[in-house]
Amino acid sequence: MIFTFINTLLAGTIAFGVVYNSARIALSERSRELASLRVLGFTRAEISYILLGELGILTVLAIPLGCVIGYGLCDYLASNMVSDLYRVPLVLKPRSYAFAATVVLVAATLSSLVVRRQLDHLDLVAVLKTKE
Repeated sequence: MIFTFINTLLAGTIAFGVVYNSARIALSERSRELASLRVLGFTRAEISYILLGELGILTVLAIPLGCVIGYGLCDYLASNMVSDLYRVPLVLKPRSYAFAATVVLVAATLSSLVVRRQLDHLDLVAVLKTKE
């Protein structure tokens, strides 16, 4: 169980990093538009919904694709570990997929909370002073 825990911890860290990096890139690309919307009267929650809603949709759409790719990778590894002395069977249970999806969703939630904090502290005046 120690090896499984370490793998889960590393997978969660990688998932957090990927989602956080994606959110930071989206925030840096759209900071001017989001600040403009804040000046026009949108609330912080509405601005967060715009950015983090897209992040949530991408995460939810990526989970089934990741499950399919993960199954293919497991099948590839199991088929290449066959020799005359032993064979590694491919045993994947629905519980494994649920656990992996939960790890990704928790990582996405934590990274969205961090990005939400940064989104709440947008400098509206500085963003709107820049010339295009």
